[in-house]
Amino acid sequence: MTLCEADITTKNPYRFKKYHNNFQKVRDKIIEVEERDHVRNFQPPVSGEEIMKAFNLQPCREIGMIKSAIKNSILDGDIPNEHDAAYAFMIEKGIKLGLTQVEEL
Repeated sequence: MTLCEADITTKNPYRFKKYHNNFQKVRDKIIEVEERDHVRNFQPPVSGEEIMKAFNLQPCREIGMIKSAIKNSILDGDIPNEHDAAYAFMIEKGIKLGLTQVEEL
């Protein structure tokens, strides 16, 4: 990007400003995409395997629902991004879904 920006050799101040503004728009878009990827790739501190162990489940839809609920709660700031808090939230959410806790932390 910097090299392309340095290649702007126009003497016309309007074009110069226009081209530099376009590069700034591209930089802003790159930052926006990186932020979305960061959120998309975020993994909660409780794994699907832990959920399966805690409720004695095979892979199923409820595991994904619990993981999504944990992820959303952390991103919304409802619970801290810590294992113990996420585990307690997981148990609470599992019980609401009608699951029975088999194994404790």
